[in-house]
Amino acid sequence: MNKDQVCHRVAEVLKVLGHPVRLQIVQTLLTNESCVKNLWSCLELSQATVSQHLSVLKGKGIVDSAREGVAMRYWVSDDISKLLIGALMEHFGMDCSDTSAASCREAGFDADL
Repeated sequence: MNKDQVCHRVAEVLKVLGHPVRLQIVQTLLTNESCVKNLWSCLELSQATVSQHLSVLKGKGIVDSAREGVAMRYWVSDDISKLLIGALMEHFGMDCSDTSAASCREAGFDADL
């Protein structure tokens, strides 16, 4: 990749991760691979919302999935995104192992933004 291609890729990743719901999903998946049902239940979001955002994250190569029976299991597959989100959460005083919706809102990552 040349310099312009790298800058374009970085901008794409930052744009995708710039949505509060996608940040919550990635933060949750950093510590636990999960299916859609567990994500929407944990994050107190609708199934449609979580599925829509997972599709965007998967399309940009940030998360990946595998079928397990009738469910799809998701995880963060992009190492740079793992480092970036982990560092940002740490900077803002939030432990990535805490995946509750309330803790996300307390840290300023409100899904309603």
